[in-house]
Amino acid sequence: PEHSHKSTSFGLVSCAKEMALLALMEKTGYNMVQENGQRKYGGPPPGWEGPAPPRGCEVFVGKIPRDMFEDELVPLFEKAGKIYEFRLMMEFSGENRGYAFVMYTNRWRSVTASKVGNTHRFSLLNSN
Repeated sequence: PEHSHKSTSFGLVSCAKEMALLALMEKTGYNMVQENGQRKYGGPPPGWEGPAPPRGCEVFVGKIPRDMFEDELVPLFEKAGKIYEFRLMMEFSGENRGYAFVMYTNRWRSVTASKVGNTHRFSLLNSN
């Protein structure tokens, strides 16, 4: 039988966490798909027209607590601006791997994100 690498299930997360993730998607209108060891939120956001944002719009976020997920991370990084795509690297166990990539709709927002991340002791680097 053919196996798909995409899943709309959120791996081995608790029911309460899955409900929080579903509530986030309902509130924002973004999609979330898990594939190949990462969970993608958005990309593109609802109503987006045109190409993906240019180089320089993506930020690497490290030192994320392993039990923190999009329902907490997305609202935090949205404080810097509109997110085009949020990619959280995942373990098979359902925990995150401690890092993610946030692509904003423009470069200025990715610079603003460093202020948000530093407040929460994450490690941030411009990834492209």
